[in-house]
Amino acid sequence: MQAGRDLAILLGSSPRAFCRMDEHGWLALSGEAGADFNMAAVSLTCPPSTLDGYIDEVEDRGHDAILMIDERAPHLAETALARGLAAAGRVPVMVWHDTPLSAPAGSHLVRRAAESDMRAVNAAMAEAYSLDEAAVQRSMPPSLVTAGADVWMVDAEGTVAGSGTFIRTGDHVGIYCMATRPGFQRQGIGRAVLDVAMRHYLDDGVTTFTLEATAAGVRLYEQVGFETVEQPSVYVIGASTQFAA
Repeated sequence: MQAGRDLAILLGSSPRAFCRMDEHGWLALSGEAGADFNMAAVSLTCPPSTLDGYIDEVEDRGHDAILMIDERAPHLAETALARGLAAAGRVPVMVWHDTPLSAPAGSHLVRRAAESDMRAVNAAMAEAYSLDEAAVQRSMPPSLVTAGADVWMVDAEGTVAGSGTFIRTGDHVGIYCMATRPGFQRQGIGRAVLDVAMRHYLDDGVTTFTLEATAAGVRLYEQVGFETVEQPSVYVIGASTQFAA
């Protein structure tokens, strides 16, 4: 549910965004057609009728989307499959809390992005995730960094090598869109972003960090001290570049 509130900030700056928070789930739709720009989630207690309503909302808008369902809710999984959604595995939900951070890794220049950096950040993210760059630019406009999100980036060789988006609520920070350009992978870029950003928030009173990991990122997050606390099932409405059905 915290991820839903965060994603309403992350995607809510898009001019065609639609975000909805309910007792048992949430929708965060950027307004772009691709599944990787639209997210939804439902909890164990969600009525199947609410899930049906979410799927209807996505399809009525002509979008694809990624749907996460509580791993303890096989009856909701049955509803998703009956609606023709494709199963795409599970996503690790990871939490960092009160775990010592190791010494900073590498010597990469990490800084917080300004509005003027966002076009370059988005171009790098699109390349990292094989996404349509124009859609990324619309979904994450420069105003995002003044609307409640911090984007931390690495400058290298005159370009943006990687970045991550951090959204703070009180003593909690959600981490999203960790991306490293293909030509800079395996050089400690993601670790550097986490090191610098997390230390910044820890010094300012944050105690807990959460994220939804890809399979490729789990090892990095475990090295930093994140632990997997649950693994909701993932279903795709349409097609996704991040989750293969």
